[in-house]
Amino acid sequence: MKTGHLYIDGHDVYRQYGVYVIDGGWNELVAMPPLKSVTSNDWQEEDGIEVDLSAPVLNTREVSIKFAVAGLFSSFFDLIDVLSDGAYHTFVCTEIGRTYRLRLTQQPNLKGLKLLGHATLKFADDFPLNGYRYNAPQTTILQTEDYLFDDVPFSRYGVRIIKGTYDEITRSAAVKQNMLRNINSQSGAIYDPEQVTFKSKDVKLYCLMRAETLDELWNNYDALLHDLIQPDERSLWIEEMEREFPFHYKSCSVTKFEPSGRIWLQFALTVVFTRDFRIADDDIVLASEDGIVVFTEDDTYAIELRPDRFTAPSMRLVNTREQMRFTSAGTMRFNN
Repeated sequence: MKTGHLYIDGHDVYRQYGVYVIDGGWNELVAMPPLKSVTSNDWQEEDGIEVDLSAPVLNTREVSIKFAVAGLFSSFFDLIDVLSDGAYHTFVCTEIGRTYRLRLTQQPNLKGLKLLGHATLKFADDFPLNGYRYNAPQTTILQTEDYLFDDVPFSRYGVRIIKGTYDEITRSAAVKQNMLRNINSQSGAIYDPEQVTFKSKDVKLYCLMRAETLDELWNNYDALLHDLIQPDERSLWIEEMEREFPFHYKSCSVTKFEPSGRIWLQFALTVVFTRDFRIADDDIVLASEDGIVVFTEDDTYAIELRPDRFTAPSMRLVNTREQMRFTSAGTMRFNN
């Protein structure tokens, strides 16, 4: 039964209007609100941007909720009348354990069938984190340190960073265009070739959040958002690369949400890498099938081609055929 899953202004929408939220219909509503645009300077001679993050704030957002309409037995248009009676209405979403104050903006579609139809309604959420009081994240999932956010593992929030994120991080940013002259009377163009710099880069962090209860899920989810939007840049540490990147939060999208049974939430955080995001040659560890140590052509440097879990602080191994020594700079990895 779909009763007791959603109340609008105290009315059970299934009993009163014959409608209910379909699977996946909550996704946009539960996604984190985006950040309002921040002021930045974009210097042509430098990679990325210089951002003013002294007082970041969340933006309003428009979200879609997808409903099933129980055909002959629905009072769907009565629901529209109720939602049009005043701007704001209280949505108590008991199925997912959240309450929102929303206003109707539009009805983009309605597919009516004799027994069961579908409708999408769009609402504005003007009150992000309204009345929120911070509670530290608590989770029962296994802790890992493959991705750190301000030196804290994402797993502390019940989040694992999943497939696709590493590819996003290593993808090159777009190049800033230097001075370009394209004269109508001449073939081709004249371009300033002196320097190549890169624009800031939007990166998606693909996340899977697990929790034993909805209360645990929302506590950790809200704590993550709260910590993401604190003043100043955040830092992202990737263990596999042994690199840290400065960033700021931009937006969020939810792809899958299971609010009952084995509770989990799959979402993508879009963040902006603001600077220091070039992937230099010595930041990439190439993979070889046999995992052997390879020496350079002049037999000077030993290169470990297989990434592994065992690392040492910044060191460099030099082989002169007469002696081996460590020098500072670079990074050294060890095979099992």
